[in-house]
Amino acid sequence: MTTAERRQDREIAYADRVDGLMAILSVLFLVVFTAIVVWQDMPRGLRIACAVIQVIIWLVFVADLCIRVALAEKKLRWLLTHPIDVLAVLWPAFRPLKILAVIGDRRFRAERQVTRTTQAVLVAAVLLIWVCSVAVLAAERGQPESSIETIGDAVWWAFVTIATVGYGDMVPVTPAGRGIGIVLMVVGLALVAIITASVASWFVSNTRGDADRADASRDRDQHDRIVELERKLDVLLKAQIEREKDGPTRG
Repeated sequence: MTTAERRQDREIAYADRVDGLMAILSVLFLVVFTAIVVWQDMPRGLRIACAVIQVIIWLVFVADLCIRVALAEKKLRWLLTHPIDVLAVLWPAFRPLKILAVIGDRRFRAERQVTRTTQAVLVAAVLLIWVCSVAVLAAERGQPESSIETIGDAVWWAFVTIATVGYGDMVPVTPAGRGIGIVLMVVGLALVAIITASVASWFVSNTRGDADRADASRDRDQHDRIVELERKLDVLLKAQIEREKDGPTRG
């Protein structure tokens, strides 16, 4: 086994051991962050405890990123090809979106590709709406001329933005809010594209499967006809041989 293969095996083994824990911590971070933003009257002691939890989770993600980079053979390339892991250090709430990474896995190319991909995309969309709703509320609430003042406003804005509808009834006014809107629109278009591509691939594979089955059925029919013709030729040849044998005897 080469050094690169051993590195890859260690990287896979590490990911198998810690990915579940990282997902739980990222959801916990998102819950804590949501509570801090939405619950404005949170007691001071509880708010401090939530802040400490956020810092601890962030430190865990920093350590996780360092370990993954150390295990990777090409470290810069790993950083460039794993943007969600890098974003998780900047903001651990992005970590649940790692579910998008499994869409390209070979297991999603099986017969249930559309079902699995759709489930993954729907989960990712819900998480993205959740993350961006809380983030835009934190950025926009209390700002002059802001139209996003409650979590209900933020969720509505996130839904119409990810769907690229854009009614214009709620518009971010801060640079941070507009940046979140750009991320939401870009990722929303990507999610729609993934579903569209998966459905198109499913239709193509189904159509090809029907054509293959029709060809196989036609081939079987032709084979059966050839076998039947050969059987009839054998009968005729045998009858001809018998007649030739009987001819001289009668003469």
